[in-house]
Amino acid sequence: MSEHSNTFKIITTEEVNDFIKDNNITILDIRDEGSFSESHIPSAIRLSENNIDEIIENSNHEDNILIYCYVGISSQNVAQHFCNLGFKKIYNLEGGYTEFSKEDN
Repeated sequence: MSEHSNTFKIITTEEVNDFIKDNNITILDIRDEGSFSESHIPSAIRLSENNIDEIIENSNHEDNILIYCYVGISSQNVAQHFCNLGFKKIYNLEGGYTEFSKEDN
């Protein structure tokens, strides 16, 4: 069994918007279904226990992947899990959706 030493990077709302503008990132929202339905980052996919295996299986380990939650804490564990699985370009949103929603997006 090989160990992966890579870790995720924390990025700002501005950096997320750059990725979105370039259409160069997969965005995963780990908040509950109600919060996701109410509002989310454009093009985000809700990540849940029901679809995590499918998302992992269908994602390229070299793709840019942003994982976010409410304030950026819970998503750190999920981001590290993806890194431990060998994903190379994992990002966590600083301040989570709370910070993102404050911006004029």
